[in-house]
Amino acid sequence: MLGKAASVAGHLHTSATTLSAVHHLTLLQAIALGFLQGVSELFPISSLGHIIIIKHLLNWHFNSQNKDFLSFVVALHLATAAALLIYFWKQWLTVIKAYLGSIKHKKFVYDRESKFAWLLVAGTIVVGLVGLVFEKKFKLFFDNPHYYWMVCVFLMANGLVMLAGDWLKKKSAQRGTQNKATEDLTFPVGAAVGAAQTFALFPGISRSGVAIVGGILAGLSYEEACRFAFMLATPVIAAAGLLKVPALFKHSAHAILGLTIPAALVAGLAAYLSTAFLMKYFETRKLWPFAIYCIALGAIALILAR
Repeated sequence: MLGKAASVAGHLHTSATTLSAVHHLTLLQAIALGFLQGVSELFPISSLGHIIIIKHLLNWHFNSQNKDFLSFVVALHLATAAALLIYFWKQWLTVIKAYLGSIKHKKFVYDRESKFAWLLVAGTIVVGLVGLVFEKKFKLFFDNPHYYWMVCVFLMANGLVMLAGDWLKKKSAQRGTQNKATEDLTFPVGAAVGAAQTFALFPGISRSGVAIVGGILAGLSYEEACRFAFMLATPVIAAAGLLKVPALFKHSAHAILGLTIPAALVAGLAAYLSTAFLMKYFETRKLWPFAIYCIALGAIALILAR
């Protein structure tokens, strides 16, 4: 048993050394990236924007476009999607039952649950198609350090969008407008809320942030907009990982398990706790603290870069 444990420990050490040699990525950096993915993917502060800014400011030299690094990224995305599925498992069971019910009733919408289920489809189609076509090109473009300043600007713009969302929601409340349930949205409006996530292709623009703003502008409460945004994000994040699952089975991926496993566990735990926190937070609070944070970080990062 001790011999086997020593062998496993040796394998993990060798794996970490191999990845560090190839990508200059340490165990501490891997865990930090896992935490960043789990938190910033769900908090409205942009995961990709944070990774680019922190990588630049801390002078991390790993190559985020290296094909071997892909399996590491896949694992973080799958862990985040798994956390969302676990947190909302009851809602997803209801959604699956609704899809089966649509087949049984031979009609898409036959009750409120089925309306919600198909609103998820409407909200996912556009962002899914755009992401498949443009995501790789955008990441390659913004991995170029010459465009780092644009990431800082987009992060500040993300904050301004959330401040505008809060202001418009306040004006709506002053007019006495009542909050809607997601099921009360029309399919074009639901699709528009989901399509807002496409702006997250620009590093610094948050997927959850623009979806929540879209939801509150459509008449949802902050809590309901957050729930809809996270339900919309789940298939998108999962698809980003599942489409690249074969990378996890490549021989080169075996060498990075020592970093991938702990980073994915951290990402999953951070994502679950972030979801729980935000769902509670938006019961009574607004977006402005995250907006101020994004504007401040973007400005500071831009100044430090110069």
